[in-house]
Amino acid sequence: MGNGQKLAAPRILVVEDDPEMIELMQNVLMLARCEVHVARSGGEALEMLHQYAAARQEIDLVLLDIMVPGMDGYEVVARVKADPVLHNTAIIMTTALDSVSNKTLGLGLGADDYLTKPFDPQELLARIDAVMRVRRSEQAARRRNEELSALIEINRMVTSSLELDSVLEATIQGIREILNVEAGSLVLVDEETGALVFRKTFSPVQGWITGRTIQPGQGIIGYVVQSGESRLVNNVERDPYFAADVDDAVGIVSRAILCVPLRIRDRVIGAIEVINKLDGEFTKQDLELLEAMAASVAVAVDNANLYRELADFAEELERSQAQLVQAEKMAAIGRLAASIAHEINNPLQAIHNALHLSMHERLDEARRKQYLTMAQAEVQRLIEIVQRMLDFYRPSRGGMEPTNVNYVAENVLALAQKRLQHGHVRVHTSFDPSLPLVPMVADQITQVFLNIVINAIEAMPSGGDLWLETGLSEDGRWVLTSFRDTGQGMSAEQLANLFEPFYTTKADGTGLGLAISYGIIERHGGEIEVSSQINEGTTFIVKLPVNQQGKQSRLL
Repeated sequence: MGNGQKLAAPRILVVEDDPEMIELMQNVLMLARCEVHVARSGGEALEMLHQYAAARQEIDLVLLDIMVPGMDGYEVVARVKADPVLHNTAIIMTTALDSVSNKTLGLGLGADDYLTKPFDPQELLARIDAVMRVRRSEQAARRRNEELSALIEINRMVTSSLELDSVLEATIQGIREILNVEAGSLVLVDEETGALVFRKTFSPVQGWITGRTIQPGQGIIGYVVQSGESRLVNNVERDPYFAADVDDAVGIVSRAILCVPLRIRDRVIGAIEVINKLDGEFTKQDLELLEAMAASVAVAVDNANLYRELADFAEELERSQAQLVQAEKMAAIGRLAASIAHEINNPLQAIHNALHLSMHERLDEARRKQYLTMAQAEVQRLIEIVQRMLDFYRPSRGGMEPTNVNYVAENVLALAQKRLQHGHVRVHTSFDPSLPLVPMVADQITQVFLNIVINAIEAMPSGGDLWLETGLSEDGRWVLTSFRDTGQGMSAEQLANLFEPFYTTKADGTGLGLAISYGIIERHGGEIEVSSQINEGTTFIVKLPVNQQGKQSRLL
């Protein structure tokens, strides 16, 4: 090489129709250990360039004679530089014409250099070397930009999902795009056993090692997880940590391995390993790139794990809340048990008497029919009582539906009717018939209203009055349901703690009824307001939003 420089064996296409010139160039270039290909026309040159590009064996440099058959060198340069696949191909034009205009035209079309015939072989090699150095610098810059772009895209993909499998799949896809490797895997530490689990893999061999487990310290990947240090090995046979049964893919012979840890703060949660770079050896740049990827992946994996734990906790909390709500329903039924039993017993007694009388031998047919009609009416009454109880007791299905608050209030009074009668409580109602429907889980709002009514009855042990009213707020945003009693009332301290779980002033109370009621109304996007005076009574106002847009659409 001229100036003592060493040529790095580029792939060169000589476009020339003179046999002697072809032989000369071949001899010079092959002595410099270049890979030489020959095209004898412009059309053949373009065809060969496309063939090599399609086979991912691009031509590094074209030595292009201006005067070639078919189309001249200028047209070849113009077509190459206009082609999105070939436009980065380096071109040195050769010609016996040494005019400034010829050189200017070729360079203006995009040629990288110009060589006048006859030329000295050392000059040819020096020109090739100079162009190739520039080309390699440009290729390195382009590859770096492509890697950075791919890394940004991978970061976007792995951080755009909180599902662990999606994060791992995006990681594996990114590895394949950026690093030209034969196989790769992503392992995670099992927090319960400490074993390393191969969660995602890729390989030309089907049915590789996904799901397999190894122990920390086994093979290169086990060493990386145990030590927390990256490892770049271009000859695995010489590496003391290489273990063929761990670091070899099934059906693949590992020659080189690059492995980096997945680290979250001071914890190593796994590792990424890639095997056998297909276009050379692993480099420090490959290591830095994989470490940068691993940093983002580790954060994404940690976030996905936290999200899964949070989702599991939320699901468990939802189940617990549903069980608590259901338990409080049972408690409410228990508080009504005596009156419900009496309410059921009365129609049963009436049915018994009617059937007994209808079986009298001397009874005329008209009277018999009257008794049977009475029994049928009492049976229907029983059906309605039991149906109301079942509708209330049945666990919530979770969906909100537009419901008339007046209907819910009337149903509560029907459920508590006997208890109100036995407690000598006079009920006064004022229901607004023009109320809009409110999105709600009806049995949950029934539970809230029933709890307030039972508390009112218990606050009036000697009887009293209960006013139940519905209406619309002045701004039209809320449907209001008011419960006002003439009971014992509450102190300021009792009011302050009223909705606290387990707070109760009753010897046999659980302190959960109003706490659960408050939670139900809150999840409906509503509010509960309470005012009270000792010996003057208490007023509860339940506010439910008319428009539930933006609120939760699924409740316990």
